[in-house]
Amino acid sequence: MLEVMRDCFLVARGQSGLWFVDNDFGCIHRLCDGPIEAFTVLHNVNCCHGLIYVTSQGFLKICQLPEAYNYDNYWPVQKIPLHGTPHQVTYYAEQSLYPLIVSVPVVRPLNQVLSIMADQDLVHHMDNDATSADDLQKTYTVEEFEVRVLELEKPSGRWETRSTIPMQSFENALTVRIVTLHNTTTKENETLMAIGTAYVQGEDVAARGRVLLFSFTKSENSQNLVTEVYSKESKGAVSAVASLQGHLLIAAGPKITLSKWTGSELTAVAFYDAPLHVVSLNIVKNFVLFGDIHKSVYFLSWKEQGSQLTLLAKDFGSLDCFATEFLIDGSTLNLAVSDSDKNLQIFYYAPKMVESWKGQKLLSRAEFHVGAHLTKFMRLQMLPAPGLASEKTNRFALLFGTLDGGIGCIAPIDELTFRRLQSLQRKLVDAVPHVCGLNPRSFRQFKSNGKAHRPGPDNIIDFELLAHYEMLSLEEQLDIAQQIGTTRAQILSNFADISLGTSFL
Repeated sequence: MLEVMRDCFLVARGQSGLWFVDNDFGCIHRLCDGPIEAFTVLHNVNCCHGLIYVTSQGFLKICQLPEAYNYDNYWPVQKIPLHGTPHQVTYYAEQSLYPLIVSVPVVRPLNQVLSIMADQDLVHHMDNDATSADDLQKTYTVEEFEVRVLELEKPSGRWETRSTIPMQSFENALTVRIVTLHNTTTKENETLMAIGTAYVQGEDVAARGRVLLFSFTKSENSQNLVTEVYSKESKGAVSAVASLQGHLLIAAGPKITLSKWTGSELTAVAFYDAPLHVVSLNIVKNFVLFGDIHKSVYFLSWKEQGSQLTLLAKDFGSLDCFATEFLIDGSTLNLAVSDSDKNLQIFYYAPKMVESWKGQKLLSRAEFHVGAHLTKFMRLQMLPAPGLASEKTNRFALLFGTLDGGIGCIAPIDELTFRRLQSLQRKLVDAVPHVCGLNPRSFRQFKSNGKAHRPGPDNIIDFELLAHYEMLSLEEQLDIAQQIGTTRAQILSNFADISLGTSFL
């Protein structure tokens, strides 16, 4: 054991090293580099309170733990003061920048708010009939949106705002993405920041929004980090944008438009009409997944020959989508969606199966009641673990955030491990006390809220419930392991492999 920094120790034994945080809970973090052959403290001008170690594969690594992070959680955590409400964040890997949508409440006089409303006839009507001089002196709080570009200063660990892009009055920024577009003029790829907005002016005013494109300045000494290269108003709220094989995919209300980039203009080349309103867009290769606000998920494919967005399959059920994303497990492509009833569903496309109605219908692979609204998925590649070795090397997990302020993860595992842990889960339902009186099995069942729903397969295990296994007495652990035909060591090994495979940070 070696103390690297205050209250943090490194234990280098077994298949992977362990970081042990000396706090009230004794938090443990696993190293992702496998067995460690040798290690020691390194402290000098260039690496303050650092560590140097050699892995079993012959790699020499020099590292240090940033002091700005809190290591008492499952993942290291750092709080960043924004003095506003964050809505969406994306990452620009080339320059290590984080564009972020932030809204700040601003108090303005009521007469100023009324003067900038779009419907001037309505303003005059209110001035003459409904408002007095005293009313106009009152104040009104409005949310003003802006897009900030943040950068992490590595020496100090502080976050600096490199650029701020303010939105117009009554304009809400709905989405921000880093997109790669093929410039048809220069025949080169360009990395741009795309922003989709919507004007919120009441139900009597027709919805409209804007599509904004910004380029990044590569010079570090430049005062203007981002430069606006394109702006165009849309007839609907621009709720989602994404890049599809060098093209820009834009969701404005119920219409999805695919446009090519000429360097100064966007030219539409294909479109698809959604039922009501698109809330999310996801891309994998030439496949498109989008969620409708009331009509569940749709699975499309893009064919450049003929410039067509073709519907492959959809979910025929009624589902109020919150977020969607692709879940990749080797060569298997799954479609994840969260809804307004706090459920998580996973679909798959199988045109050769009879139940799919000749490929028109998406089939359910799993469903799970999370108990919170999931508003965003992030697809991250899983780290290789010795116990998870299989033919599927291209595995991704989905990190998700909830409106309750929580963070969770859903990850694929191999069939044998799933069957073993599913048997353990069934035993733990009766072996551990129920939190808040909630039966783990019934609480995690799909909640349809009175709507017609055909139950899907039970193919998701609850790791929160499985974690209680380690809290049982040694005698109970051995007894339960024997009942399901395995050993305690095998179960703990599966836990360690899953924990290591999802150690993204």
